[in-house]
Amino acid sequence: MGRPSNRGVGLAAAVLSVSLGMSVLAQDATLFSSNDYRQDRDRWTDPAYYLNNTARELTDMQVDNRFGQKGSGVDAYDIKSPYPFRTSVEHYQAWLTKANGGTKHTLATLPDWDGRWNAAATWLDSRRIQASTIAAALTPQYREYYVQQVKAEAEGRHWWAAAFCLPDGFIRGLTRAEEFVVRPNQVLILSDMLVANQVRWVHTDKGHRPEEQQFPQWQGESVGFWDGTALVVHTNQIKQWNATHSMFEWSDQMTTVERYQRDGDAIVGEITLYDPVAFLQPLYARLRYTRSTAADRPVYSTCTDTNGPSGNIFVRPDGIVDERVPGNPGYWDPNDPRPWAAHYAIGERRTPRP
Repeated sequence: MGRPSNRGVGLAAAVLSVSLGMSVLAQDATLFSSNDYRQDRDRWTDPAYYLNNTARELTDMQVDNRFGQKGSGVDAYDIKSPYPFRTSVEHYQAWLTKANGGTKHTLATLPDWDGRWNAAATWLDSRRIQASTIAAALTPQYREYYVQQVKAEAEGRHWWAAAFCLPDGFIRGLTRAEEFVVRPNQVLILSDMLVANQVRWVHTDKGHRPEEQQFPQWQGESVGFWDGTALVVHTNQIKQWNATHSMFEWSDQMTTVERYQRDGDAIVGEITLYDPVAFLQPLYARLRYTRSTAADRPVYSTCTDTNGPSGNIFVRPDGIVDERVPGNPGYWDPNDPRPWAAHYAIGERRTPRP
């Protein structure tokens, strides 16, 4: 037999070197350096993958001119529900039973929630929470949706509902609530949104409509009861949407349980979010509203004041008002549950990084 060929040894060494190099590359890849973020799914729950940036820090990267830089590493919240309930219905019924069916109030006995209120910061508005913490709470499909969004946000490809005069959705109604109008059979929660002033009706004298009459709504359908001076709310029929910049999406299966109570000059609350399609487990957030000293009345707002009418309405060259319909160039589908996805996909068609 002849002497062994050095060529085979060299080839093996080269393959090993490439293999190790690819391994190191995969390990060191981040949201900002990978050519295809979908190949990084094993690292989507690793804080280092987002360079330890909070969700809001990813959104503000282009604004602050700090693309690709390390974040603060702040992770101030435990977002898992502290309760043992598997569904919102189980949760709500348990609290209703504990309250012996609820307290029946008159105008004279209702708690005083009059005035204007400012919502305090919460992780639901994307602040002081690591992007990896949010990703870890989501199912595989919704985790991919989330990473796609934060990548786009970090690169300055923001998608903003109000830019299209679309409602901000259920979560922003919580984080921007400003007034609580309390009545014996109903509580109104008013929010000053970017699109328009928004009202949630919480019915305390009836349950949800029959299942055959239910349909997805921007703010869902809310029913509740009083537990002494605390208001407990169950919401279902919530339209599938997105919480805010660099935050999670939810499906049309999301339901919630909320609790609010006056505490001095504050209304303190909490919300538990249930969504078996989008979340690996129920999620939880504390809410707090402090009395406003800056304003004593709301400002009426509507998206058309600044953003114009619907994108499907336009004026033809002959001066006739017309409307785009399905199949027309530039048609905007108002029933698209994930309209931002098309915009993110356009951005991903750019030339990959070397």
